[in-house]
Amino acid sequence: MTPSWSGWKHYPKGGRGNIDAPIGPGLYEVRRATDGGLFAFDVVDNLAMALAALQTRPKRLGWFGRRGENAAPELEYRYYPAHSWQHAKLAADHILSRRESWFSRAA
Repeated sequence: MTPSWSGWKHYPKGGRGNIDAPIGPGLYEVRRATDGGLFAFDVVDNLAMALAALQTRPKRLGWFGRRGENAAPELEYRYYPAHSWQHAKLAADHILSRRESWFSRAA
């Protein structure tokens, strides 16, 4: 069976909720649900742990420790499981080269 991207899934807010991802190597992509902008993309040894540990809130609290109203964006994630970390790295390099060639043609 050839691995492929999973469907887009809602990322739980505030670390509460379940993340549906395999325990194993692969790559993941997280985007903002409102505009589709890329939020995170990485190759990891353990997809479930990496997605659970993702920093989604801003690092600075602002004046006097107050958070803004839009502290945590609405996010969606998908993953690409791989047989090994090397296979995931090759897949990520291939995806990034395709994106670069697309952007160079679009410019």
